[in-house]
Order: sequence, then C-alpha cells, then structure tokens
Amino acid sequence: MEEMLQKYAKFLVQDCLKLKRKQPLLISGNILVQDFMEILKKEALLLGASEVVFQLSDSYLKRELLLHSSLEECLKHPEFDRHLYNEIAQKGGAFLSLASPIPHIFDGISSEILSRVNAFTDAQTAYFRDKQEKGEIAWCIAAAANEVWAKKILGESKNADDLWNIIFNICEMNADNPSLLWNQYFTKIDKSCTILNQMKIKTLHYTSMNGTDLVVELPDSYLFCSAKDSDIIVNMPSLEVFTTPSKYGVNGIVYSSKPLFYSGVEITDFWFRFLNGKVIDYGASQNKEMLTQVFERDEGAHYLGEVALVDFDSKINQSGILFETTLYDENACCHLALGRGFSECFWNGLTKTKEELKALGMNDSSIHIDFMVGTRDLKIVATLQDGTEMVVMENGKLVF
Repeated sequence: MEEMLQKYAKFLVQDCLKLKRKQPLLISGNILVQDFMEILKKEALLLGASEVVFQLSDSYLKRELLLHSSLEECLKHPEFDRHLYNEIAQKGGAFLSLASPIPHIFDGISSEILSRVNAFTDAQTAYFRDKQEKGEIAWCIAAAANEVWAKKILGESKNADDLWNIIFNICEMNADNPSLLWNQYFTKIDKSCTILNQMKIKTLHYTSMNGTDLVVELPDSYLFCSAKDSDIIVNMPSLEVFTTPSKYGVNGIVYSSKPLFYSGVEITDFWFRFLNGKVIDYGASQNKEMLTQVFERDEGAHYLGEVALVDFDSKINQSGILFETTLYDENACCHLALGRGFSECFWNGLTKTKEELKALGMNDSSIHIDFMVGTRDLKIVATLQDGTEMVVMENGKLVF
C-alpha cells in the first residue's frame, strides 16, 4: 500500500499539477488524510517545490462549532480561515485539493448557517478564484480515502485500504505508466470536443423516461473542453466533455439521477424547472431547504453554468458505487451545474473581461454546484445553427 500511495502522490504532483521547481504548493484536505498529505509533501519537495503548506480542515470540530457557537464566533475561528489560498496564489503557487468526505457529518446543522459559512469562506478566497477562473494558476482536485468514508460507501466490513484500491484502479495507478494512459484518453476525448465544436450547435434537447424534458441553448462562441487544461489535469479522474450554456437559454424540467451531496448534506430526488434560463420552481424528497439556501446565495445561483456529457457506462458508473463526492459522482454520467460558468468554454474566453463574457451569455455566481442527470435511456438531440437535428447521445452514450 505504501508503494502505491507514493506512486499516486507522485502522479498527482508531477503529472497532474506539473509542479515546477521553486514553486510553492498548497495542499488542502481533512485531518483524516494528513498522513497522505505528508507523502504528497515529500514528493513535492523532491520535485523542487519552494514550500509546501497545508490547509487542514477538521469537520468534527466544524460540526461542534456550528452546533454550540454563534455564527460570529464560528467565523472568527481558525477553522474557517482561508487566507492561505490568496497568499499562495499571489506567489504563483499550485493547489492540490483532496476530496475525502465524512458523509452526513453536517446532518442536523441549519442549512442557513451552512450556506452563510460557505459564503464567508468563498469570499475569503476571491483572489484565488479569480486567478483560477482565468487559468493563471495550476490546480487539481483528487480523492483520498479515509476510514469513515470507506465504511459508509462500501460497507462496515470494508476499510480505507479497500477504498484506496478502488481509487487506484479508477485513476489507472495499476498501470506501468498511468500518465501515458491518461494522455491517450485525453487525446481521444479531445477529438469528441473537436467534433462537438465543429457541429455549431444551437440547442441540446435532453429527454429521459424519468420526466426530464429540457432544452439548453449554447452561445454562438461555445467551446466543449476536457479537464486537461494545457498540460495540467484539473480533476483526477475526469471522464467528461463540458461547455457553458447561454444563461437565458434554458427551458423545461430536469430530474436528478443521483443524490447531491452539498456541504455534507444529502439532497435526494430533486428537480428543477427552468424558464428563460432561470430556475422558477424546484423540489426534493429530502433536504429541499438546502437548495433554498443555494438559490439565496446570489442571482446567478438560479442559472446554469455548465453542461457536461459523460457516457453512462463510464468506469465510475460501472463500479456501482455512489461515492458521495462530486469529483467521482459527476464523472459517472451526464451532469449539469448551477452557478458560475467557465471562461475557457468560449473562443478566446480566457482573454476576455467578465463584462465581455457576460455579453456572450456566460453566467456568473459565487457558487458552482454539479448535479447528475444521466440515465440509461437519456437522449440528447442537437439542433444545429442551420436547423439540422443530430443525435448527440442515445441510450446514455455519446453516438461518436
């Protein structure tokens, strides 16, 4: 196991982040994966990092604070301090975020309080997020197993090593050269992006037997992209092609195909109805109030910022595991996202101002929340700018 952890750590730092000599690195993760963070630190220093700093989080402490302290007291506590992000971004540093959830840790916490805390921490990292959105910093999100997470999604008889082995398998760590395999994969997926971009799509019409009947308009200058940003892989793993829709061009209804885990809270069987881009009605069988708090964050939270296409037979979906973290679950099947769009999903978008991107149809928001809509019978029909209709996805699979 130690050898595989070192191999995975080196892959993340060297092949995904492309960490440079004398570049600082911030590694964020919860206290349950601090041992793996130390392995990452060692690999980064071997590659010549100028410094490696940790942004540790303690969800158990956070829960106690939210239960027994005032909101004002919570926001003054070091647990909610995120100034390191801006500090490292100002130094031209790289960022590695470890997804390692503790499922249901915030059950029973007021959704309003969780929303206000999220808004506070997001505001603290405004400089970092601006550099991230402009493609000016190296960043990557990857998973790290912990005991609690493993037992929740795999069963009480399993442990963190079992989950680590699943992560290694999905991320191709069992291969002699994982980097080569991922490069080959992204070469293939980038061809799909090229086809979609050359089609000059006007709208995408989603239908499935669960009731989804949604039309999503794309901007004239849309670009489908993959998670490989130049040489950097920003999500490990990533099995999607994605773009940003036209803010006011979404109409119809869409039903979720998997639960959404947001701020440690599970939202199930939810749906959204859109009119001229905006969510005008919504529901959920569990924790609808969390969605209410999402929409109260800002006006942009009511609009879509991403459409992503993923084969229903993806490696993650075939595992049969609901990972309860967006990093993995969003790569199980097609998904959409409420909130902030991506500037790289427009021709020359990274060179444009926010005002220019807004004029092109990009939504802006303080949030970006992915939710899964892919089903075995999902069909997506593209209407091209010349009026031609073409099937893009049928039976949950990209047709090309």
